[in-house]
Amino acid sequence: MKTPSILSEETNHIQGLMKKPQQTRMKGKNSVQPKILVVCPTLDLNYPYGGTPAIWQLLKGFFEVGFDTIVVPYRGKPIRAPWWRCYPNPTLREGELYAHSGLHTKHPKGIRKKINDKIVPKMANFLVARKWMRLFTEILKTEKEFEAVLFLGVPVNHFNGLAKSVKKDFSCPLVYYDLDVPTSLPKYGGFSFSYYLGADITTYDAILSPSEGVNDELFQLGARKVFNVHFGVDPDLYLPIKTDQDIDVFFYATSDSDREDQVSMMISGPSKKLKLKFVVSGIKYSADLGNAQMIPMLPFSLWRNYAGRSKINLNIPRVRHASTYATSTSRPFELAAMECCIISSPYSGLEKWFEVGKEIFVAKDSTEVIDLYNWLISNEGLRTETAIRARNRVLNEHTFRKRAKDIAAIFQKLK
Repeated sequence: MKTPSILSEETNHIQGLMKKPQQTRMKGKNSVQPKILVVCPTLDLNYPYGGTPAIWQLLKGFFEVGFDTIVVPYRGKPIRAPWWRCYPNPTLREGELYAHSGLHTKHPKGIRKKINDKIVPKMANFLVARKWMRLFTEILKTEKEFEAVLFLGVPVNHFNGLAKSVKKDFSCPLVYYDLDVPTSLPKYGGFSFSYYLGADITTYDAILSPSEGVNDELFQLGARKVFNVHFGVDPDLYLPIKTDQDIDVFFYATSDSDREDQVSMMISGPSKKLKLKFVVSGIKYSADLGNAQMIPMLPFSLWRNYAGRSKINLNIPRVRHASTYATSTSRPFELAAMECCIISSPYSGLEKWFEVGKEIFVAKDSTEVIDLYNWLISNEGLRTETAIRARNRVLNEHTFRKRAKDIAAIFQKLK
């Protein structure tokens, strides 16, 4: 009896429909639709990975610029969408067993750190190199040629064996895009572990990074080439909502971790001194929020409404991001796309994406933030003009469609 193929019946059906090369119009010429293979952390929005919405938007951007994008999630089941095709996760069971085992949460911090930094990458490489290479072999046999293979936001040290094998068998650029720098770097230790301990990134033709301030460190870790591709936004998703503005100042983030002082400066102190309505949405806040109203973490559908209801929306990035030059995060692009008037805490490199004073405001200290609140709250016309300029900047420069075009240009440079 033959061993069943790792491909699902649904995937086989899709492949059957695609035996004849698809035609699309790329750069004004008729050509076979270019394909890219993407490995991402997950496609399931139910998992607590903050980068998943950005990944969805980037994958949609690839579709919009003409790619036939084939995606394999590292955790969870494949999720169908109009903008990509999926192959099944070959280590679905192992990933769920690890996630529910408590190995990464139930031990003392020192032991947990050792498990995540040393033992888990070795186990992952053993499983990945065998099962994932079997899947990649089937994909290559079925799909033939690719413009590139992109490892997107997955732990790079879990894929050493696979990356080396892929480099031998796939005659296209092999690229790693780290969405979590600088946190993922060894000096910070990652969110739960460092992606780079034991990793061999010399296998990749290039490393993509949304942080210009970490380029030198990536080269020191062995990167052959480094390109900066910043976060962006899908402006069709983050549409403005017009409603009565009954909130003066609004901040939305899971927690105040690594930004406690900035939250105090932007929210706690001013809320005690000004007769304004401050609202904060999140889960874990250790700082005193003063007279601000705390509400639960909002789903996107409600967050957009609260952002529209607010005269001023705050951008308070984590210090680690704000102090590392030109480290992009999603929030300023999202708020700008929703046509919000934005005040940010100090953010190194923010001027690369928005013109300070015309498209976004920055408060350097507690006195300046109070002056900004008083000035903007009393000037609806200025808030509206600033918000419109910010959205126009996003539409012109910071969409995920443009980011997808930038990555496609990098693929061409690497050939």
